[in-house]
Amino acid sequence: MVDSVKNYGIAGASTTIELGKQGAVIDASSSSVISLKDKDGALESVALGNGTASSHAVNKSQLDASSSQKLQYIKTNVAYNSGTTSIGTASANTTIQFVTVEKSAGNWTDADATTEITVGDSGDVDRLFSGFEPAGGQHKHDADHTYGSDTAINIIVTTGSASAGTADVYVYYSGTID
Repeated sequence: MVDSVKNYGIAGASTTIELGKQGAVIDASSSSVISLKDKDGALESVALGNGTASSHAVNKSQLDASSSQKLQYIKTNVAYNSGTTSIGTASANTTIQFVTVEKSAGNWTDADATTEITVGDSGDVDRLFSGFEPAGGQHKHDADHTYGSDTAINIIVTTGSASAGTADVYVYYSGTID
């Protein structure tokens, strides 16, 4: 019985190649996509080792690590009566670099000394920002705070006597906020 056949006259392979009997399939039937599928045609996940050269693919953990060092921001718009607005959850080792609150066009009608916007977490509601001045334009606070564990971050608007007004809140960070 012959265990292998060498046929040097083959001009090419099929657009689908089965890996082993009833195994995974490499499907190149589309001219622009190569898919890895199970024996029933469903897409399969692919495990990759760490990329070590600029031409290599990278796995998700390498991709996440590369973006975690970049300075990123989340912009949220709040109104005078927004109350508590969730920004997201900062993952462990995420550093909040600074927070900027910028009053939108127009005035905060009837705002008084108790009208405030703070940014923080359940342990300290103004850990990242406080001191919003409705009559001013843009306010920045250098937070430089690193979270040691996953922590929810919120914006809290205290209305005071305000009857109108909006502001944009920018949270600049390195790490991950989901």
